[in-house]
Amino acid sequence: MTHIVSTGFNTGIADGDLGRVATRLAHMVEIGCTGAEITAVGLDAVVDCRLILDRVAGLRKIISTHDLNYSMHAPIAINLMDETHADIMARAATVSMELAAEIGAGVVVLHPGRVSPQNWVNRQDQLLQFELEQLGPVADRAAELGVQIAYENISPNPRVIAGQETSYSLDPRALADQLERLKHPAVMACLDISHAQQGAGLWGFDMLEACKVLGPWIGHIHFSDSTGLPATFPTGSGNEQQFFGVGDMHAPQGFGRTDFAALAASLQLREGTRVVIELKSNFLAHAEQQTLAAAQSFADAVNEARA
Repeated sequence: MTHIVSTGFNTGIADGDLGRVATRLAHMVEIGCTGAEITAVGLDAVVDCRLILDRVAGLRKIISTHDLNYSMHAPIAINLMDETHADIMARAATVSMELAAEIGAGVVVLHPGRVSPQNWVNRQDQLLQFELEQLGPVADRAAELGVQIAYENISPNPRVIAGQETSYSLDPRALADQLERLKHPAVMACLDISHAQQGAGLWGFDMLEACKVLGPWIGHIHFSDSTGLPATFPTGSGNEQQFFGVGDMHAPQGFGRTDFAALAASLQLREGTRVVIELKSNFLAHAEQQTLAAAQSFADAVNEARA
């Protein structure tokens, strides 16, 4: 049994230039990647929640050039717990499934619902149910298209730290509970390792134990390191956060405090899981190869532990 089947990077924002995607994918193949995650925004393949067919065709041609295990990251702004914007959120999620199917990406990463802390305190059960009602039809469409949804545990982003929003998925155990409520064959979990480390730092739970609880749902992994320290003071940029070692660092293994060896030894996950590396561009500039090697070693360790 092979639990982790591929490792690679996300493609980053294309800003309308599909040539960037072509160059990035060719480079990934050259350095030994076996998978890649396409960033859906910035491709101009979707506008007004509609496929732009000539852009889709151009992207499909580029992607089909390489024998990689493809996934796609849908817009982070999609929020299936947003009652005010329910229609557009559902349309954006659905067209993401359609774009993935068109380009041959077998997995679409979505972020779970976020709401104001006060709304969560007052209406937790109703909001969880509303999300399921929104997610179910999107999952049905994904299943029709042969695509899987990977629901990703989120990080304590600046809006969370500022008290403007919160999400149950900051805790991987709560994400497991919500996926259990849904029990849809097209929906699994994306474990973002760094996000789990940060959620544990914010809320004080055991990161390794929480990841083990989520384990049976995990079919996708985002790989990067962080300290887990929340960015609770002002910083001028992501680079300053990295200097201090706070927030969503998107750092190479070893630059943060995640115990990857313990995680690999204890993590239960699904067969066919893909590992996608997410690095900030400054780290990518000098630590790309070493992080790919670290991710491949992590995958090997997980597979050996599960053999």
